Amino acid sequence: MRILTNVTKQELEYYVRKPTSKAIHERTIKDSIFIPKDDKSAAATYVANHNTVKTNNTEDTVEISSLGQELNQSENEKATSKAKDNDYNIAFNIIRRGNKNSLSISFENSAMLNRAVKQGYIEVDGRQVELSDDVKKQLLATNEQIQNSKKAIFMHNMLLHEAANARQSSDAMREANDKMSRAMTTASRIMHGRKVSPADEKELMEFNKDLYAMAKSAAALAEHQRKREDREDEKISAENDEARARESEPKDYSVEEIPMPTTEVQMDISFDSENPQVTAVGIGVSSS
Repeated sequence: MRILTNVTKQELEYYVRKPTSKAIHERTIKDSIFIPKDDKSAAATYVANHNTVKTNNTEDTVEISSLGQELNQSENEKATSKAKDNDYNIAFNIIRRGNKNSLSISFENSAMLNRAVKQGYIEVDGRQVELSDDVKKQLLATNEQIQNSKKAIFMHNMLLHEAANARQSSDAMREANDKMSRAMTTASRIMHGRKVSPADEKELMEFNKDLYAMAKSAAALAEHQRKREDREDEKISAENDEARARESEPKDYSVEEIPMPTTEVQMDISFDSENPQVTAVGIGVSSS
């Protein structure tokens, strides 16, 4: 096993950026410490020494090798050069006129224009065009005018969108309220057994399935109650019909009188003796 020591972070990043591992391999072969595979004693000694170095290093300093310094400096120079190129990379469009010596330049955006003003010139067809102070002022003033116009249009469009969103929200709220009102009315009609269209029933079911189920249950219960009341009404009506039939039957209130008896109280009297005597009392037939 080989352990590479005294390598800086910058050097390690440099090696990592390489397309192959050849450079880091060569550095490892050159400066690494070799520990045999099964030599545990050598590995333990290295770890102990390494920990001692880490413990004693209280100043926390880093030494960069000359190679690392060169690499770091080279990278910084490249970054500075790239930033400088980006600062003065001015993009613009060229409009050719009829006269080949006359053309118009239009900057792609404000950043490009500000770069040109800061630089003081632009290059067109390989030739440098100087920008005088008066031209710079005119460019900046024109750009400000354009930007203000764009801001005004942006604000106008934003207000239009906000107004449209407000109308949309208002319409959506009104439609939601209307839909809820229709659904509640439909539910009430169903509960009371009234007739509703398939479209109304579908709208209620889509609006609130629970409310639709409750309305249908209430309608079924009301229908059952109605049928029971209808049966009771039919029974009462039938009984009333029977009573009216009985009442409408002809009635004979004539009577067959028993003739009064013609008997009377009779008393028999005998005059056979000096004093008349009653000999019998009973019922007798009237003589008249």
